[in-house]
Amino acid sequence: MVVALPMKQYLDIVALGERLRIKRSTLYVWAEQGMIPHLKLGRLLWFDPDEIEAWLQAHRQEATPEPTPAMRRRGTDNVDTLIAEAKRAVYTPCHGKPDQGRAKRKGDTHGSV
Repeated sequence: MVVALPMKQYLDIVALGERLRIKRSTLYVWAEQGMIPHLKLGRLLWFDPDEIEAWLQAHRQEATPEPTPAMRRRGTDNVDTLIAEAKRAVYTPCHGKPDQGRAKRKGDTHGSV
């Protein structure tokens, strides 16, 4: 007496690509490099759903905790205040604006021809 056992259903490359939302070309490369468990019959690749599930679990990474926010310097909440402070630091009464000395006025010849 021969008992017929149900044959295991394997996934083809299209079904696995859709299931994992990965391009078929990526799956072909991974299979060629031995990065993903597969069965090759002739030119066709087949994937055991149980092996794929185990492979996924083995590559699972726990979520990393969110990084703690960097310490803010005092008074950095208001951008307008920061800009005003930067201008005060650069535009001093004795120096004027940084490129004020290079500005030309009408009638100035400053050695140019």
